[in-house]
Amino acid sequence: MGFNYAGSMGGAGAPLVRKFLTGEDMYVGQLIMSAKTGGVGGHVQIADAPTLLDEDVLNPWGFVSGIVDGSRAYTASVSGTAQYGDKTTYTTTQSVVADTGASEVEVTYILPMNTIIRAPIYNAAWGTALTEQVVTSANSGGVTITATGDAITDMMDDHCTAYCRSGANRGHYRVVNTTTSTTASTVTVPFPYGIVVGDVFVISAGVLGNSFLDFPASADCIDGNNALAASIEVFYHTINLEESGKEYAEFSLLNFGHGHGTYDAIST
Repeated sequence: MGFNYAGSMGGAGAPLVRKFLTGEDMYVGQLIMSAKTGGVGGHVQIADAPTLLDEDVLNPWGFVSGIVDGSRAYTASVSGTAQYGDKTTYTTTQSVVADTGASEVEVTYILPMNTIIRAPIYNAAWGTALTEQVVTSANSGGVTITATGDAITDMMDDHCTAYCRSGANRGHYRVVNTTTSTTASTVTVPFPYGIVVGDVFVISAGVLGNSFLDFPASADCIDGNNALAASIEVFYHTINLEESGKEYAEFSLLNFGHGHGTYDAIST
């Protein structure tokens, strides 16, 4: 599953869930926004593309947590921007609507600074693990991760996290002060031990506390390899980078206003 409910900061019970007609095909786990694309006739659409009418002013306010209508089908494979799991197929054909019902989803509301959301972290697309940074140049001071050839996006300073998976510093997280796409990432608070050739790190966009989040056009995961030049503002409760392909974060939206720059859910 992509985005899913992980709890409430206010200690409330079950999350608020309602049914909505869709304006396009949708999968369980996708972030949604109000459907303002002219003529689609639905209540909600995927928070995915800035070319859609009003995308730059409407923010996600929920995620798909179930498929209601009879078109429900399971997709097991991932290809391009296709998702996985339960899907509803949008239709405007009367005979199909009469047979299976209009495309309808169950949406779990996101209450700013209350709902805790859990989502996998991937490299720009569902199922693509973050690139491990294998150190190629030692740094005895424990502040520079050099991994030429393991290129990552030049992320926003002080808004990405480094984690050591292999070496003397295994298990330690640090806030990255500066990243460059082809050479080195530096931290201000040093790792407790020197960094040596062959150590393995992973670096992901986002830090604990106030930070930023972006996601690919599929709207079903966090893009951990993103510059965050256009993103939404969130509060990270947990960032877990322990296991390749199973990285995840838990966060809350800070508000329904825009984050850093103009909101744009497509990774850049």
